[in-house]
Amino acid sequence: MNSNFPGGRKVAPSLTDRLETGDLLVSVESSFSATYREARGKFLAALPKARAYVLPHLTGPDGEELAVDVAWLGDPDAECVLVTISGTHGPEGYCGSGIQMDWLALIADASLPAGVAFLLVHGLNPHGIAWDRRVTQEGCDLNRNFVDFAAGTPSNPGYEELRSQFVPAALEGPVFEAAQKAIRVFKAAHGERAFQVARKAGQYVDPDGMFFGGFEPAWSARTLDAIAHDYALNTRKFVAVLNVHTGLGPYGYGELQSEHLSAIASHNIAESMFGPSVTSADLGTSSSIPIEGTLQLYWERLIGDGQYLDLALEYGTYDIEAAQRVLLATSGFTRMAAVTEPACSVARCGGAACTFLSA
Repeated sequence: MNSNFPGGRKVAPSLTDRLETGDLLVSVESSFSATYREARGKFLAALPKARAYVLPHLTGPDGEELAVDVAWLGDPDAECVLVTISGTHGPEGYCGSGIQMDWLALIADASLPAGVAFLLVHGLNPHGIAWDRRVTQEGCDLNRNFVDFAAGTPSNPGYEELRSQFVPAALEGPVFEAAQKAIRVFKAAHGERAFQVARKAGQYVDPDGMFFGGFEPAWSARTLDAIAHDYALNTRKFVAVLNVHTGLGPYGYGELQSEHLSAIASHNIAESMFGPSVTSADLGTSSSIPIEGTLQLYWERLIGDGQYLDLALEYGTYDIEAAQRVLLATSGFTRMAAVTEPACSVARCGGAACTFLSA
């Protein structure tokens, strides 16, 4: 395991000093990208020794290789490691990649504190980024895919009740209006929060439906496990994980979310470190609801409570209704493609052949 940290510095200022002087966002314009090929190219240009975990058999829109690229910065034997992850939800990876690139610019001429290292995981769902799909190539929501499948998957009765209304057979006309009416009736009976749980907490029965968590660990989940063991994260004294997402909350605001249950030690550590700025779905202070199968479950099994933090940095984009329309259209078009072209079932290719989805 070798460090990818740029070398050749004679006198390096402390990273802590740079942060305290407010020297942030040093390369915004050059950090962000418009395509997966561009984002990956920038990451590899900055970190040519990064390790590629290549997705087999599938390519991007221009035939480019798809991979999760990983770089370790700092002492290989560091006791404390900060892990940043981009691209869990496909195109949300452009935000995460931009943040990772800006961090690289920030630390390029600074020294890390003793005993601290960074692990950058770029493009955890490379197929989703390249093809502008939230889901993986298997068709599952990666942040619902970390349940213990051997122990059984959680149920979602609300989803079962509304599954045919969430993605109706038509996206306009009487069928669509009937679905919307059924949803309004459900909300009136159970409330908005129950509806949000039914819609997006995660479901494990319908591969053509929204927020499908999968029937087994996805390639990206297995790859994250390989990365964690290759870099011996389970042997470190403390690991903090920051997973970048977009879509919830006020436009442009980055909400720091604790992914832990509020009663456990790791959440208490998050509160002690970040104070009231850190939110909790479990406490109802977050723009997110509690969801099933998140990456937090993986880190809990690997490292254990009190030895790690799992945080999401969630940037608001457009309003919930606009996001729902996009998700509905994507799910509807993919389902229709699977009907008209059976070889293109979302469960098999994740929409790789449905290039019209990114138009």
